[in-house]
Amino acid sequence: MDTIILKIYGPNKFQINNTAWFLPEIHSRQFFQLSATEKQSTRMYLRRFILQPPAHDGYLPKIDVLEVLNKDRDDVRYVLRAEFSLPKLIYGNSLREVSENDLEKALYAFKKALANAGIIVDSATIANARISAVHFCKNVLLPPDIRMQEILTELARMDISKVVDITTKEFKQGGQSLQIYSGTREWAFYDKIADAMRPKVKRKYKQRVAQERGIIVRHKLEKQEVFRFEYRIKRATSVEKCVNDALGRTPKTPVLFRDLFTPDLCRLAVLNSWRELTQRPENQLALLAPMEGLGLFDHILAEALKRGGAHSMNHALTSYGLVSAIRDHGAKEARRAILRGWAGNHPERLTRKIEAAAELTRGLPYSNSIAFVDAALERYELITPRLLEAAV
Repeated sequence: MDTIILKIYGPNKFQINNTAWFLPEIHSRQFFQLSATEKQSTRMYLRRFILQPPAHDGYLPKIDVLEVLNKDRDDVRYVLRAEFSLPKLIYGNSLREVSENDLEKALYAFKKALANAGIIVDSATIANARISAVHFCKNVLLPPDIRMQEILTELARMDISKVVDITTKEFKQGGQSLQIYSGTREWAFYDKIADAMRPKVKRKYKQRVAQERGIIVRHKLEKQEVFRFEYRIKRATSVEKCVNDALGRTPKTPVLFRDLFTPDLCRLAVLNSWRELTQRPENQLALLAPMEGLGLFDHILAEALKRGGAHSMNHALTSYGLVSAIRDHGAKEARRAILRGWAGNHPERLTRKIEAAAELTRGLPYSNSIAFVDAALERYELITPRLLEAAV
């Protein structure tokens, strides 16, 4: 895990000792003190107070307090919203990974960080805080013969749906990232070392930059590439679906902070999200390893002959054309080019042909770089100081 957004709902769940550290300065109101317009408001919150305490050396989550109208009870309540990187909170860097045994460390670190900002909250309240967003992630140390650029080039050929956009962003020091968006979810891939070495002014999260770079220098990882996969879930309903599916619970069960430390949850979330991408028929074709000569063509012809049927040769030729187009130009571009000419009103016909092509290529391997990442995610070996020492 990395970034988490949790919410603690009042009343009497947290205590603010220094209201002047909020912008604007925080003060509570009762329902009768609201204006007539506020009492009829349909907004998510009436007022938002942003914590801006004096600078200090420790890691501090981003804290907001929201003033929320509860019309059912003619009541005003206050919600503490915290956004933070869990590994940075506990270990000071996000290269090292959090384990399912770190709940007590997380509770202690979060409670201490809030206390330093003048906010008092007990461990039980933190453990039962509701999760509204979470990034499940995995770092993979790459060997010298597997390059980050190769992996991103392969992954960029994938597609997730007809409405998805794939964007690639290049950093000045040569690192790249790939994001695949789908509604309230995002799959992100990038080089963790290159990202950590970016200038502080260009980083979204600017805390603990020196400490994270210190880890890299101490373990002599400046020239090491680390594949970073993040599955970012940005809304509470999507978090509930992901976590409750993995834990076998009813779909709308609220997800609590302590639930994130359930054994095997993070591993399942990472693997399931990875498989959701790689096991789609068009992506199976996009990620196939290159084959010399007529190797791919011969395989498809043999599989088509084995299955037989009146139109087996047509199926084989169509499948070979689809595989070649998707491998050369990516799943989305190939789909767009075909639908511009045929079956624009019936995209399901093309989908069936892609599925048939995936059947005829079943058993063919991924490219070397994707196969390495796939195997590493299956092993799910956490990055620890001992593993970093062994990598030097």
